[in-house]
Amino acid sequence: MIKKYSSFTVVIKMSLILVFVLSLFLCNKNADASTSSFNVSPVIPANQINGNLGYFNLLMKANSQQELSFTLSNTTSKSITVDISFSRSTTNQNGIAVYDSLKEENDSSLKYNISDYVDIPQKEVKLAAHSQTTVRAKISMPKTSFIGVLAGGFSFKEKQKEHQSGNSKGVSITNEYKYIIALVIQQNTIKISPQLKLNRVQAGQVNSRNVIETNLQNIAPVYLQNMNVKAFVKGVTHPNLKYEFENSEMKMAPNSNFDLAIPVSVQGSTKLQTSKILEPGKYHLSMVVYGEKSTEGPYQSSVNGQIIKYKYKWKFEKNFEIKGSQANKLNSSDPTVHYKEPISWLMIIGILLVFIVLLLIFLLFTSKRKDNNYK
Repeated sequence: MIKKYSSFTVVIKMSLILVFVLSLFLCNKNADASTSSFNVSPVIPANQINGNLGYFNLLMKANSQQELSFTLSNTTSKSITVDISFSRSTTNQNGIAVYDSLKEENDSSLKYNISDYVDIPQKEVKLAAHSQTTVRAKISMPKTSFIGVLAGGFSFKEKQKEHQSGNSKGVSITNEYKYIIALVIQQNTIKISPQLKLNRVQAGQVNSRNVIETNLQNIAPVYLQNMNVKAFVKGVTHPNLKYEFENSEMKMAPNSNFDLAIPVSVQGSTKLQTSKILEPGKYHLSMVVYGEKSTEGPYQSSVNGQIIKYKYKWKFEKNFEIKGSQANKLNSSDPTVHYKEPISWLMIIGILLVFIVLLLIFLLFTSKRKDNNYK
């Protein structure tokens, strides 16, 4: 009788624990779903190209001005402050066109920086609980005519709040949620082709992991869509060394460049795997890049077992060299490489000198002992 009661009690306890865990999970899901404290909607104007895309794609005349509007809504029961900013579209290190770059360096091919033609009069907006307001931005088009597009993006994020916390550090920062609405402006609908260049090739690091950096540049004022890259690095000094890279889901912003990283070391966070050292010497890069999928494209490539046709194709070949000092520096700072820096000639000479001095001291000491014994 006691055993039956104990089993029943265990079942009840396990059921209660399961219900408790599920309730926590559901609560967490609700919390995640409500991370956004506000909404932003662009008010699409009449000169929009291709309908409502969720962002601005505008046809404007040279030397014209236009006002754009956004509807901001506070979905919470407390007041919030929203910061508004604008950035030119760039390409990040993953080969993705972004609109909120922290480092907005002008590309050498850039003629018109769209950031110079966008004015946001009100960069900080305060919203009362459950309220809605309209914010505006003024867009100007360059005075001279051009073919292609200028691209950037408006960023909306809740202002960070500092508050006292119970931990010893005293201050914590709340999470922030960001909306990005792209802006693409053009003076005509003439189609132009992207132009891809391969610039420098060198050894480097991404997240403290050794890589071969290949700088790719789109020098045309148009997006490079559906970018498919196949890269192969082979050692010339060490022919057995081979490094490969493939990615068929990339996109480059107009007039932008980025460093495509070909992995040399084990990537990601790992404690069990180790990487071979980056060897100094001469190397050769072979790269093929496809762009813009098209059923009538003259070029084709296999992607996940399927043949995809593309409108554009570029082939690059380049020799490069990794110096010994650079390889030593990179290997010593890559945590996945079990690396011992080679002993320099100065260190060898120093060790020999110390050995000779110790030997002389030993010989002098032994000869002195012999002299004392003779006496």
